[in-house]
Amino acid sequence: MANIWYIQVNRYCNNKCHFCSNPSNGADITYERGIELIDDFLSKNYDGVIFTWWEPTLSPNLSLWIKYSNKKWLECRVISNGMMCADCEYMQKLKDVWLSLIHFSLYSYIPKIHDFLTDTPWSYKKVLLAIQNALSLWINVQINSVINKYNQNHLDKTTKFIVKNFPNITHFVWNNLDPLMMRQTKIALSTLPDFDIASLSLIHAMKFLELSWRTFRVERFPLCFMRGYEYASTETRKIIKNEERLVYFLDFRETINDKWADFIHDKFLECNNCDLNSICAWVYEKDKYYNYIKVVPQKINKDEKENIIKKIKA
Repeated sequence: MANIWYIQVNRYCNNKCHFCSNPSNGADITYERGIELIDDFLSKNYDGVIFTWWEPTLSPNLSLWIKYSNKKWLECRVISNGMMCADCEYMQKLKDVWLSLIHFSLYSYIPKIHDFLTDTPWSYKKVLLAIQNALSLWINVQINSVINKYNQNHLDKTTKFIVKNFPNITHFVWNNLDPLMMRQTKIALSTLPDFDIASLSLIHAMKFLELSWRTFRVERFPLCFMRGYEYASTETRKIIKNEERLVYFLDFRETINDKWADFIHDKFLECNNCDLNSICAWVYEKDKYYNYIKVVPQKINKDEKENIIKKIKA
């Protein structure tokens, strides 16, 4: 998908992730409101809809919205923590309304780290069961993972663990933390990553996936920390392809329509001397949260930069 519509169907969850960027506030939408949003989306000629944040599988109307979307020939997907989908009957219910793609969030191949980050016992076991259930029903699965201090040194090992155990999974997404919207607790703030350490295991993970003909995307990570894989940056792709993202939030933000310029964040002075400056989103929330980051200006020739742009457009 290119221009994407995210619908936040509720704001309560059966996990309590320390770094959650949309903490529970008890809000949700009715079935009728969901249909209105989908119809509005159809009128805008977007490419697909994602039911998300947090946790869409807790909504009794999710299967009805998926069924309606499919009847309208609208590609739809779900982002989930996997807790509900660990139940075979629930997963079958989503299959019966033609769900074809679901993202599951897995933060580490180490059970105690995943369960600590979700602050929910047995969440690791349940998300693995959910992945198994979805794949057994021929539902395409993609893996989302939040880059943080507790998994920053083994992003590659988690990736290899997933590929070894679930070889049918071919797409991975890493999101760097959103410190602006997440909980402001001591534990939550302790999850902020060291970009230098995270970069090493992230690049190893991307290299492994590339060699195995799998795909991946990275969000909120400056390009100087992912050299050789600039084409995988979500923001860089939005900037170059002039794409949009429409998000319906269940809080004060309501509907946000992000244009390509909205994917550009905060710049360090050093960024002015970087040849990737014009296609890099820089550092998200630099001044208040990520002021400890040390960016490194990159020097590349014109042909190398043009090749990055061509790869993204292709």
